[in-house]
Amino acid sequence: MAAAPLSTASPMREMEQYLSKEIHFEVKQGNQLVGIDVRINDISVKLGQKPDTMSVSASTKVSINNPIFPLSAKLTTTFEAKPWYDSATHSIYLRQLELVKVESTPKDIEKAMSSATPQVMGYLRQFLENQPVYVLDTKDSNQALMAKMAESIQVAPGKLVLKFK
Repeated sequence: MAAAPLSTASPMREMEQYLSKEIHFEVKQGNQLVGIDVRINDISVKLGQKPDTMSVSASTKVSINNPIFPLSAKLTTTFEAKPWYDSATHSIYLRQLELVKVESTPKDIEKAMSSATPQVMGYLRQFLENQPVYVLDTKDSNQALMAKMAESIQVAPGKLVLKFK
C-alpha cells in the first residue's frame, strides 16, 4: 500500500482555507423572546499533535435571548477528532469528535454560558461529523489521480497522508 501527502501545499493552511470558505454554520432556535443564535466564524486546524488526530478550533458567536438575562459571548472551542476518508465522495470527514477546551469572552460569562454549552457543542459536533472538512478537487489532475487511487487516510505531524489501494 503506497502513501502520499494530501498536497504539496501546506495541508493545514489549505484545510483552514477550505473550512473557512465552505463551512457556514448558523443555528437559530426559539422566538424573539426566548432563543439561541449560534454562528461559527473562524476555524483553525492542527494535524498530528496526537497520533492519528486532527485538532479543530472554532471561534463561535453565541447569543441567548431571554427576558431575564440575555447573553452574548464569543466561544473558542477546540475539538479533537479522527479523520476518515470516504472514497466514494473523495471527502475527509471527522469521527469521534471530543470537546477538549472551551473559552469564552467575556470571561465572567463562562458560568452563565455553562448551561447552554452542551447544546451549542451538540450542534457543533453534529455539524462537524456530517460535513466534510475537505474534498479532493477532481478537476485538478493531481487530486483527481489521488481521488481515484486513495483508500484511506492517516494523520502524521503537520500533514495528512492518503493510503493508496
